[in-house]
Amino acid sequence: MTPRLARAAISMLVLASAAGGASATVTEYTDQTAYSAATSHSHSFNFDGVTPPGSASLGDVTLGDVSFDATIPITVGSGTPFYSGSAFFTSLSPNPGLDAAEVLCTLAGSQAIGFTYGDFADEGGLPFTVTLSTGDSFVLNRPFNPGLDTGFIGFVSDTPITSITFRNDGQVFDLLQVVSSSAGAAGVPEPAPLGLMATGLLALAVLARSRTLKAGRVIRLLRRADRGRRC
Repeated sequence: MTPRLARAAISMLVLASAAGGASATVTEYTDQTAYSAATSHSHSFNFDGVTPPGSASLGDVTLGDVSFDATIPITVGSGTPFYSGSAFFTSLSPNPGLDAAEVLCTLAGSQAIGFTYGDFADEGGLPFTVTLSTGDSFVLNRPFNPGLDTGFIGFVSDTPITSITFRNDGQVFDLLQVVSSSAGAAGVPEPAPLGLMATGLLALAVLARSRTLKAGRVIRLLRRADRGRRC
């Protein structure tokens, strides 16, 4: 009985461990107000100061602990006709429709991060894809008025996000602002029923084994005492 209980407990613990670590839980927000309500200690930064106003510079960009790479990375300074003159980071495709305009953001790890995005060169309303290091992928549409309207996408995850990839099959894809936050307060999760069951089985096995050992010691002591009396 004891070996069977022990084997069952170990099997349940393995299943509980596999179930608990199967995947991250990621919540997507396309409304910045809702994202802000779900997070705390937000810190926003943009691309002002990376490039002089009215000019553009080629190359990757690092802001805080977030790095930005792209198919052809370009930072456009403030004062242009786009996005009411805001500075932005853009990815330029060398062959639109063949090579994607892709932006890769890498970071040390954040459980809550959001982006203001746009597209100044393509037709509005076309799809683009966002893929996270967690394996989650989301499809959104670009704003309808190129170079004027912007959209927002934010994520809250129960595990750290270390990379985010934006993939746009058009000519360009733009990022205007990043909002890094702390995930909203969450209660302490209750142990999974499977884990509780495994723990209970393991405890029963240990208890049964302990009782067997104690009974064995008592029997041995009684036998020794009986042999002593006979002698």
